Amino acid sequence: MNYDEVDDWSGQLWYEDVTGVAVDTHDRVYLLQRGPVAVTVLDRDGAVVGRWRNEWFSDRPHLISIGRDDLVRIADDGGHRVFTFDLDGRLLGSIGDGAPSRTGFDQSTHPRLEDALSHMGGGLPFNRPTKLVSSPSGDLYVSDGYRNCRVHRFTADGQLLTSWGGPGPEPGHFVIPHSLTVDNDGRILVCDRENDRIQVFTGNGELLDVWDNVQRPTDVAVDRRGFLYVTELPRGPLDLASWRLGRADATRPGRVSVWSPQGTLVGRIEPPECEFSAPHAIAVDSSGAFYVAEVPESFATSTGRAQRTHRCLRKFQPRHTPSQQTSPSPTNPTGADVRPYGFLPHAVGAQPRREI
Repeated sequence: MNYDEVDDWSGQLWYEDVTGVAVDTHDRVYLLQRGPVAVTVLDRDGAVVGRWRNEWFSDRPHLISIGRDDLVRIADDGGHRVFTFDLDGRLLGSIGDGAPSRTGFDQSTHPRLEDALSHMGGGLPFNRPTKLVSSPSGDLYVSDGYRNCRVHRFTADGQLLTSWGGPGPEPGHFVIPHSLTVDNDGRILVCDRENDRIQVFTGNGELLDVWDNVQRPTDVAVDRRGFLYVTELPRGPLDLASWRLGRADATRPGRVSVWSPQGTLVGRIEPPECEFSAPHAIAVDSSGAFYVAEVPESFATSTGRAQRTHRCLRKFQPRHTPSQQTSPSPTNPTGADVRPYGFLPHAVGAQPRREI
């Protein structure tokens, strides 16, 4: 499985954090950012075709999704609410009253974040929810979140059906459930970030599987074949310790991984061939191209890392020819420069113009 990175896709620098990315059924790309413009809409060539001003969110809109129904769903972790819009940005509905739920998280009693998370018991929706997604049945699922440790299932009109989870490393529990998606078989896949794993559930919350060859997963997207694309944050000795694995003894860089529907690791893109500063969100279009959104400024601020300029939106497209493409083609209609990456289970990445 080989990919090309499309250099400077969209013709913009994208040096400010892009917190979320999603793709509609027309392969338009929706970017979520924190600031006066909340959503920027691009066509598949990267041209801006729309913008939504921030009229609804706190200063922390978190992740965005678009279902098969072409409705746009956004979780606002700072505002403790989730929203549904049409493709033109008209608000269709929301869940949550804006007040954080009681989960037992209390940094006044436990100043260290690790201690506060460990003493959290979990609670009702919402306390800093991270992502809202739809399912083929019409039910909605929310990962909740930075100050909760549960997944919530709602009806299409926002009535709570059930919740599951709890704090800690035990199977079925979460420490910062950072994202989730519904795969082609209706399974719920949850990015259990600080347990370094993805947990797979039925729609009712029954645990089916645990994928533990993962590092701080931040988002997961599924393509038409059922393959899953995962963004993974760096983890180092000064970061939160993994509840499942303990504190890291060295810094491990961020990366993107691809999994088969059966949970087999297909391959990774990671240094030295491709560097990710703080991969936070991912989306896949109908051609199999995927888009990675990063948040290096927020990550540097929250972790004390040095901040540096880094492109926060990147596109990778499937390679259909063995050589670098520089003229227009069905998967590269603009003829943009591309850089090839071999995407293989044990030999990740490739040098430009060389296949691995």
